[in-house]
Amino acid sequence: MYALREALFAIVRHPVSSLATLTTAAVSFTLLLLSGLFLWNLDRVVGAAEQELLIAVFLEPGADLEATAQAVRNTPEVAAVRVIPKEEALAELARDQPWVAEVAKLVENPLPDTLLVTPQSAEAVAGLVQRLGTIPGVAGVEYGGRLTLELVRLARGIRIGALVLVFMLILNTFFSVMGTIRLSIESRRDELEVMQLVGATRGMILLPFVFEGFLLTLGAAVLAAAVAIPVYRYLSGELVRFYPFVPTLAPADLLLATEGLFLLAFLLGAVGGWLSSRARLREAA
Repeated sequence: MYALREALFAIVRHPVSSLATLTTAAVSFTLLLLSGLFLWNLDRVVGAAEQELLIAVFLEPGADLEATAQAVRNTPEVAAVRVIPKEEALAELARDQPWVAEVAKLVENPLPDTLLVTPQSAEAVAGLVQRLGTIPGVAGVEYGGRLTLELVRLARGIRIGALVLVFMLILNTFFSVMGTIRLSIESRRDELEVMQLVGATRGMILLPFVFEGFLLTLGAAVLAAAVAIPVYRYLSGELVRFYPFVPTLAPADLLLATEGLFLLAFLLGAVGGWLSSRARLREAA
């Protein structure tokens, strides 16, 4: 209780520096949370696109369908294989295009036996397409997911840039908290020296500053969540309105992200306050 009371007094005693730290941390946390939600959502989009990533393998006439399918399954980087005999392919085409059924009665089925191959990852597609083309009985290989590959590469670059931004925001918040705590310590230098002389424990001296740092970052996290979550929900709602097939984060995901932000705020505030006050005690010693 003593530590919490002293922390509140320190914040009130230096309103300008406290408000500056609170504002700086709130802006950083808002950008941090929005960046995290954006990256998480981007991973969902890329993951959904990768699930639709398929390679069509067309077999030569007379090729052994099951033997070729087994050879494809044994190929590295293959996650799954769906066998589509030419009769099934024709039936599916006739369901989509009724006129095909009438034509099929007059001519021999021109469609080849087909294997739909799901790769283990988007990065493996280029090499996998080449290997599949060398399997005996394979007449041709087609892949129409080049846009997905470009999306994966773009997502990787965006992820790296966003992670650098997140790291810089965390450092900015951390050093801002340390600077405020340092100012609070300097204003209480005489009081702290007296406490040391009368035998106050290190915990009694350090704990108020740890609480001060935690209260500042906690308040900033609350403000950030109050801004970032509605902004994300609005933007994701507009995105889904125009592109209903795009996956977005569920309310449970937003709650988890907010909890992660509060945990980060606690660590930055508490560690920043502890390091600043610990350094001051070393100087005094």
